[in-house]
Amino acid sequence: MPQIVNPGAKQAPAPAPAPGEVNPEGMEHFNAARAAFYEGKYKEALEATNKALAKMPKDAMIHEFRALCLFALGNYREAAATLHPVLSVGPGWDWTTMSGLYPDTEIYTKQLRALENYLRKNPKSADAHFVAAYHYLTCGHEEQATKELEQVQKLLSNDTVSTQLLQMMGKSSSPPEPLDDGDVKIDAAKLIGSWNATRGGKASFDLKLDKDKGFTWTYREGKNKQEVKGAYAVDGNVLALEPDAGGVMLAEVSEPSAGSFTFRMVGAPKSDPGLTFKGK
Repeated sequence: MPQIVNPGAKQAPAPAPAPGEVNPEGMEHFNAARAAFYEGKYKEALEATNKALAKMPKDAMIHEFRALCLFALGNYREAAATLHPVLSVGPGWDWTTMSGLYPDTEIYTKQLRALENYLRKNPKSADAHFVAAYHYLTCGHEEQATKELEQVQKLLSNDTVSTQLLQMMGKSSSPPEPLDDGDVKIDAAKLIGSWNATRGGKASFDLKLDKDKGFTWTYREGKNKQEVKGAYAVDGNVLALEPDAGGVMLAEVSEPSAGSFTFRMVGAPKSDPGLTFKGK
């Protein structure tokens, strides 16, 4: 059972949203949410967070804070659903940021132990394994995080986010499966433009690739919306998206033909069809 790192580390406040996305009323609700969370009033914190997201629906950091509220309340299923799109476009918080949200790290430790106890009783809960992996990563326990992500993959073989996280840690057990046989090289210029893809009739993805090597990735599912910007590069048939917040997304892509191209995360199972982006 891993111990929480740096129990005496200097605490830091949760990161603020990007200046261009700040909404005064939304920030007021977010500040109230953090204050309530610090006092252990997790239901109040969740309610205030939901109000903040109503004003600032694109802010990934507030979504991540919402997942923490759900974790504290023991709602691991919804916490996983909230974290999944956040981690699909960039890494989560570090331990300094996480610990700064609690008045005492022992409180966080008890909540993590509650999750571990839940997993012992519910070993087939992919949601709980995913949440545990996120928290182990935050605490710096990569070995434990790897085990949890591998459990997610056993239970949900087509989960691309767990594959992506394992790759970022250099722990992926399966080598990338190419989209086509041979050494494929595509014309990167043909990827420039605005593209859209959907999955399962519920989630939609917008990808804009500029000629100056900048990208905008937007994810929507229900009322949730996430937007990430950064730089991209193409090597052979691999598209690398590097968000400004850090991390990297690697995907194998086909050369656009008839107004569409295939996008599949590197390391995803061969059975995963990936996404089909169509020109907008």
